[in-house]
Amino acid sequence: MKKRIKGTVIITDPCYVKGSSYYLMKRNTIYGDWSCMVYPGNIEDNMKPLEWDKKYFEFFNEYNFSGKSKEEKKELCAKHNDFKKKWLEENGILGEFCADSGEVAVYDSLDDKDYEWCEKHPWCATIIEDFDGEVEIVERNDEAGHKTVHVIGTGNKPFFSVQSGL
Repeated sequence: MKKRIKGTVIITDPCYVKGSSYYLMKRNTIYGDWSCMVYPGNIEDNMKPLEWDKKYFEFFNEYNFSGKSKEEKKELCAKHNDFKKKWLEENGILGEFCADSGEVAVYDSLDDKDYEWCEKHPWCATIIEDFDGEVEIVERNDEAGHKTVHVIGTGNKPFFSVQSGL
């Protein structure tokens, strides 16, 4: 289902929104995830998510399954966070969000307290200002046949979300 939005688009897990009960759309993301990116442009024309997934999975597997000490994991996290910051800047990423509870929701407004929380936690919510177009949540099958859920915006600022799949 597509929704027309003229104004602000907020993408986040509804578990973070405490005072704003109305969302435009909500969807089970198939799985919880804490590494969702919102890319500019059209999903069909953009291969950058595949590059990010490769780096993210390398980090995830090394962090969780390498038997590293706490200190080594702390150092690995610092390197990964530096890489992630550079990735966000170089690729014009519009934002990130978490889907910890396994859901994603799209809002066109939040109460002041929720909006302020989202601004202070940019890794948990993406805010796209001055959007004019349609937004929808789409379920697709990736190349490996896994189901994925994407928030897709078409309009003056086209965008799409991608989850790492954890």
